[in-house]
Amino acid sequence: MSDDKTDKLRITDQFRSKNGFVYDLRFEGSRLTLFISPREHPSDAGDWKIEASTRRVPEPFVITHWGATKVDVLQEVGRQWVSQAVSNDLPRFDWTAVEKALRDVRAL
Repeated sequence: MSDDKTDKLRITDQFRSKNGFVYDLRFEGSRLTLFISPREHPSDAGDWKIEASTRRVPEPFVITHWGATKVDVLQEVGRQWVSQAVSNDLPRFDWTAVEKALRDVRAL
């Protein structure tokens, strides 16, 4: 019997950090951490930045992207994650479900 709490993507923690917010998500036993922050300096590459990471040994894997809107940035981070998943042995995440979960808590 499948435990719905472990099979379904969900946000397990959220908190303010530095000048942004951190969201920890779990899906099928894998963890994804997203740090969402606004532009701090005129030289920043966009209005919003998202860093997506997963814990790995010895180094965590991180994808960072800047863009005009949080949704645009999240979608690009998801595309990059999927394109690098096989070569970097990354856990699978349903990025549509990630976006929905973040919308549900008004992070997007």
